Amino acid sequence: MGLSRDSVGIKSVDLGLEIKKRKDSDKVIALAGNPNVGKSTVFNQLTGMNQHTGWCC
Repeated sequence: MGLSRDSVGIKSVDLGLEIKKRKDSDKVIALAGNPNVGKSTVFNQLTGMNQHTGWCC
């Protein structure tokens, strides 16, 4: 995709995603970075899950 005016900034991630915490003390963490730097590995290690993430269609 490359970097462009439309692919960076808040507009690139503001797609109407709404995160609701169960308690006020819950934390929200975002993993962001370049491709192939280990974001999924970090997520899977922290959660004990084995989730696949990727781009489709």
